[in-house]
Amino acid sequence: MDPIRLIVSRCLLGDAVRYDNKSKPANYVCENLAKAFELVPVCPEFESGLGLPREAMKLCGNAETPELRGVVSNKDCTGYIRSWLEKRLPELAALEPAGFVLKSSSPSCGLYPVQFQNSDQPGTGLFAACVATAFPELAIASEKQLEERFGRQKFLDKLLLMTRFRELTSSAEGVEMLPDFHCNLKLCAMSHAPGRMAELEKFARRGDWGTYERKLAVVLDAEPEQSKHNNVWRHLQSVLMARSDDYERTALLRSMREFEQGELDFKAMLMLLRIGVEKYAPEYQSQFYWRMLDPLY
Repeated sequence: MDPIRLIVSRCLLGDAVRYDNKSKPANYVCENLAKAFELVPVCPEFESGLGLPREAMKLCGNAETPELRGVVSNKDCTGYIRSWLEKRLPELAALEPAGFVLKSSSPSCGLYPVQFQNSDQPGTGLFAACVATAFPELAIASEKQLEERFGRQKFLDKLLLMTRFRELTSSAEGVEMLPDFHCNLKLCAMSHAPGRMAELEKFARRGDWGTYERKLAVVLDAEPEQSKHNNVWRHLQSVLMARSDDYERTALLRSMREFEQGELDFKAMLMLLRIGVEKYAPEYQSQFYWRMLDPLY
């Protein structure tokens, strides 16, 4: 199996390529993602020839016609980035990345919202906007989003599940496993977009895996929230309560209360549900949802 490849802003990896000849290493990227995936560094401003050190940049214009200009000189450097993008984007596509991790608030790499000079309407950095347009099916996040539990879940779920889906559709043997893939998606889909599983079910029954892939990307782009996880947990609770004895039912209810009161953390609650599933509901054991117990999450 080929390694999962991520394109990452170079400054997040500790490379001193920022305008002030410094870096902005992100602990989660360097200590977690770097151990699990192949990371490919990229820095639009440095690689496009703006030099080191260089004048700090700002976004001007608007979201439709963004410009990259020097903060002090107001020099228009948009052309440098546009020329670099024409060459570099096809090269990045050829690497077949599974996702991008980009520097927040950067006029080149920043995901929405990035502030425009003299405008109340925020936008997206030049490179980040092109990435979002060119790779809509891929997982894309800033390092700030990865610092938060559900931001990590959104990124990793899309990264890993879309990668797995593409692996299955790449061979006749894998295509035969797609119905199982769909069944194992249920709880994960509930934590992103409750109610959308029925839509995926329709395309799975038809064997329309092309449409399924596009719809799956939409489901995984929905923001996970604790309230959505609560719905998943209530569903599992109802199954376990119907199959366990009085003592275990009491223990499960107590654990749920302790979580609600902040006395039990998220992964501990998840582990307790997983243990209950292993004992009383084996049909849920292969759900992708349990990947959230992985240290990456």
